[in-house]
Amino acid sequence: MGAPSPDELPGVVRATCDLHLALLDEQAPGLVEGLHLHGSLGFGGEFHGGSDIDFVAVTTRRATDADAEVLRRVHSEIDRRRPEPAYDGFYVVAADLAGSPDVVPDVPGVLHQWFDVGTHCDVKHITWRELRDHGVTVWGKHLRELAIWSDDAALHASTLENLDTFWRSQLEAMEHHPREASLPQAAEWGALGAPRLVHLLVTGRPTSKSGAGRWALEAYPQHREIVEEGLRVRERPGDPSTYAADPGRRRRDLVALMAEVIADGVAVTSPPSTEAQGPAT
Repeated sequence: MGAPSPDELPGVVRATCDLHLALLDEQAPGLVEGLHLHGSLGFGGEFHGGSDIDFVAVTTRRATDADAEVLRRVHSEIDRRRPEPAYDGFYVVAADLAGSPDVVPDVPGVLHQWFDVGTHCDVKHITWRELRDHGVTVWGKHLRELAIWSDDAALHASTLENLDTFWRSQLEAMEHHPREASLPQAAEWGALGAPRLVHLLVTGRPTSKSGAGRWALEAYPQHREIVEEGLRVRERPGDPSTYAADPGRRRRDLVALMAEVIADGVAVTSPPSTEAQGPAT
C-alpha cells in the first residue's frame, strides 16, 4: 500500500500537523519549508489508538540557538493543546537528507514531549529510507522532489546493530522486570517491533508494525498466539485476550519469540540481493 495524501491522513494527525504549521507560521515565519511524516503512517495510512506521529521538518537554514528557543515554545504549545498522540520529530536542512544520517550534526528535536538540541533517536538510516519510499508530505516540496540519501548496505548494518544491541538489551531487561514484560503493551512493542527489524534484514524492505506482525504470523507460526496478541493490542484493544487469565504466560511467550527473532536477525549478515527484495510495499 502506498503513502496517503495529506487529505487522506487520519483527522487527529492532520489536526496536529496543522497546529504545528500554524504555530511555525506565527512564531518562526520563514524557518520551515517542508513538513513530512514517516513510520507506519506511510504504509497505507496505518494509524491506531496508541500510535505516535513521527515528523521531519526541513528548515531553510541551520537552526540557531534563537531558533531552537522558538521551536521549544512551539512544541510546548503543541503539547499543551494536543498532548496525544505523541508528536515526535526533528528539524534538518535539505542537505542533511541528501547525505548519510551518520554525519548530521546536533539538531532541534522533540521526543515524548521532551525538546532538546542533540542527536535525535530518529536521525538514522531507516528514517531516511522510509522518507524516500514511504514518506508523507504534509506541506512543502514533495519528498519525490528532494534528494534523499539511502544505501542498502548501510541500512542493513545499522538495523543489524540496533537488533544486536538495543533489542538484545531490552530482551535481557525483560527477565528482570517481569511485571512490565507481562503487560499487553509489551506484547505489542516486542512481538511487532522486533520482527519489524528482521523483516527489513530478510527482505530489504521496511514495513509497518502491523505489516511486521502479519509477516511474523507466516515466518514464525510456532509463535502465532503472541504475535496475534501484539496485533490485537495494536488494532483491536477492545477484543478479549487469550492471555487474560495468565499474564505471566504472555511474558514467557513474548520472550521466546523475541529471542528467536533476534537470533535469526543477527544471523543475516548481508543485505538480500535486489532481485530477492521484490517490489516495495
